[in-house]
Amino acid sequence: MTKTDAMLLEDKYVLPTYGRFPFVVAGGKGHFVRDDKGVEYLDLYGGHAVALLGHCPEPVVSAVRAQADVLLFYSNLVYSSVRTRAAAALIELCAAKDAQVFFCNSGTEANEAALRVARLVTGRPKVVATYGSFHGRTAGSLAATGIAKYKHAMTSAESDTVHVRFGDLKAAKAALRRDAAAFILEPIQSMSGIVMPPRGYLKGLEKLCRKSGAVLIFDEVQTGLGRLGAPSAAQAFRVKPGVQSFAKALASGVPCGAIVIAPELVHKLQPGALGSTFGGGPLACAAVEATIRTIIKGRLWRKAKALEARFRAKLKHPALKEIRGKGLLLGLVLDRPARELRDHLVERRILTGLAEDPNVLRLLPPLTIGEAEVDRLAAALKEYK
Repeated sequence: MTKTDAMLLEDKYVLPTYGRFPFVVAGGKGHFVRDDKGVEYLDLYGGHAVALLGHCPEPVVSAVRAQADVLLFYSNLVYSSVRTRAAAALIELCAAKDAQVFFCNSGTEANEAALRVARLVTGRPKVVATYGSFHGRTAGSLAATGIAKYKHAMTSAESDTVHVRFGDLKAAKAALRRDAAAFILEPIQSMSGIVMPPRGYLKGLEKLCRKSGAVLIFDEVQTGLGRLGAPSAAQAFRVKPGVQSFAKALASGVPCGAIVIAPELVHKLQPGALGSTFGGGPLACAAVEATIRTIIKGRLWRKAKALEARFRAKLKHPALKEIRGKGLLLGLVLDRPARELRDHLVERRILTGLAEDPNVLRLLPPLTIGEAEVDRLAAALKEYK
C-alpha cells in the first residue's frame, strides 16, 4: 500500500515509536474504526486494549462533554465530587471494601505509585518481578519489566529489582527472603504472548507475600475491568493483592491510571506520600466513572466469558496450535510467524495485535462485540493460506 500524504507528514513530524498499520484512522464508533477514505475496520485490538467499551461509547462521551462544560481541571488541593464518584466506582468494581484509590495518568505511573507504596509501608528497598513481564517505560516500572529489549537504557533502579521465572513458586520464595518490599506481576502476561499462570501460582504468591511481609502487586493494566470474565484478575483468580494498578481502558481513552490500595496498607501512608498534578483531574474522572458504571450496569465481564467460549469453538485452522488466555484477553498460538496472519486480517479489514512471542496473535477486543464479530474473524481465518 502506497503511503498517503497524511502518513508521510506524520513520519516527518512524529517520532516513529511503533510500527503502524498502513492507513490513517479518521474516526471510530463501537467496535469499528474508519480510515480517511471511509473504509471500516473491525477492531479486535482496541488500540492496545484501551477501547474496552468500543470507540466513542455514548455514556463516556456524554460524561466528558458535560464535565468539559463545567470544569476541565483543578488539582488535588481541592475536594472533587467527580473524583470521589470515580474512586467509589472503581472500589465497587474491585469489591475492595475500605480500600482507597490514588489517581495518576498512565499505567507506568500507576505501577511506579504501587512500588512506592510498597517501599513506604514496608521500609524495604527490594522488588521482585518476573521474567516476561511488562510494567511500563519509566525508571521503576522499566526496572520491574522482564522483557530484555525494553531495558537497553536502564537506570540504577534496576539494582533494587530481582527477576524470577513466572510460575515458579520456589524461586519466588527464595527471592522474597531478600528484603523484598513487593512482588509485582501481571496475572496473565499479555505482551509476552498471553502467558497463563500455572494453577495455584497466584494463590501461592499471596501466601508467600503475606508470610514475608512483602506487598503483592497485581498489574491489571490489561487484565482488569471485566476483560477476564470477572471484574478484575484478582476476582477471577480469587486472590487478594495489596495493590492493584489500572490504566488503558480505565477512562475509555482519556489518559488515566489508578491504584487501589488495600485497607491494611492505607493507614501506613502519610499525606504527601504520592502526588500527581493531573492525576484525578475532573475530565478524566468523569470518563472513569462513566466507563466503570457502564461495565457494572451491563455486567460486561459475563459477556467476556461467553464470547471466550465462542472464540474457542469457532476459530479453526491447521496453523492454529492453541488458544491461550481468559475472557477477552486471548492469544492465538500459530505454527508460523503471526505477522503473516495479522497482515492477512488487515487486508480483510480486521485489526489484531502481535506479541513478543513472534508466533502469537493477540486479541484484545471491546466487551461490546458479539457473535457476529467472532464469526467474521473465524471466516477470515479460514481464508488464510
